[in-house]
Amino acid sequence: MASSVVRATVRAVSKRKIQATRAALTLTPSAVQKIKQFLKDKPEHVGVKVDVRTRGCNGLSYTLEYTKSKGDSDEEVVQDG
Repeated sequence: MASSVVRATVRAVSKRKIQATRAALTLTPSAVQKIKQFLKDKPEHVGVKVDVRTRGCNGLSYTLEYTKSKGDSDEEVVQDG
């Protein structure tokens, strides 16, 4: 029986920032106004964070929470100011 050999080359990459070609999220004008209204009541927060997780066998689960700072792996979406 012949065995197959798989070879791969791995190259270390310096800290490169990946730029998205378009926004990960697009909000309606009414959603933008609602988020601005939420943030006006909480001046210590800088934005809202949307999290998508795989849950069970039925698909995805979404959460929305206030955030005080941007994390390293967070993508910032700015729309209508």
